[in-house]
Amino acid sequence: MNKTWIARTGLALGAGLALAASIAAPAQAADIEAQLTDAGGNLVAEIIHHDDGDVFSVHDWHPDGHGVRGSLYLVEDGEWIKLRSIYNGLGAGEFKTFQWNVLTGEEYVMEICTVDGANDPEANDCSFQEVTE
Repeated sequence: MNKTWIARTGLALGAGLALAASIAAPAQAADIEAQLTDAGGNLVAEIIHHDDGDVFSVHDWHPDGHGVRGSLYLVEDGEWIKLRSIYNGLGAGEFKTFQWNVLTGEEYVMEICTVDGANDPEANDCSFQEVTE
């Protein structure tokens, strides 16, 4: 057998296996975040959707005396339906998490807001980001 033929066959077989593996593996979307900044451009709070496990983390980054609330909404016919909300009043540099199974083909929006306590109905400032699977 010709060594060149053997090498080409090995390369073709390896490429075919790599292609089959990439087709069989599910697509993994990148993490998505909504960030809230102050007037000076400093990061105050953020909510991150970690696609691996569909975990949402709600971060408070700024020692300003405000807690933060992260929420997830399903959007149907232009209406936002709140699915989950979590308050993080642990202080700057801390985060809390929640899990929600984000389904392919559905439209979601995540929101991060500063609030004055867990039961504050009116947010001070908010930022939004669409979430897709």
